[in-house]
Amino acid sequence: MNRYLITGMVATVLWEALFCKGWAQPPNCITKNLPEVTKSANSFQQSNVIVIGKVPDRPYVVVVPEKSDKVLNLVRSYIADAFLAQHRLGGYVYAGGFSQRESAECLSNLLRSHGLDARVVYFH
Repeated sequence: MNRYLITGMVATVLWEALFCKGWAQPPNCITKNLPEVTKSANSFQQSNVIVIGKVPDRPYVVVVPEKSDKVLNLVRSYIADAFLAQHRLGGYVYAGGFSQRESAECLSNLLRSHGLDARVVYFH
């Protein structure tokens, strides 16, 4: 092979690895929302009542599709009030519910950056 071709291929791979947004840094929303998210993503106060768990007006849900205490504890190291939940397709860790998809994607990206298989699903 031509050494210029090899140099070009190596430079392209390094450029992608070093300057790709997904590789270089977590999304900007993580640093803004992280203090709010770690406090509580699954509970809020409504009048004198604290509502805990799945909330109807928060249809965008971040889930980790695995039902084990090990994964739950790992998610809880980032989201204190994560909990195990069940769906007809199987168990999962409910990491947080949001009214805006962007907020859910932000939390999903945070968990993914720590090696968890987090996904955003829409529960209508």
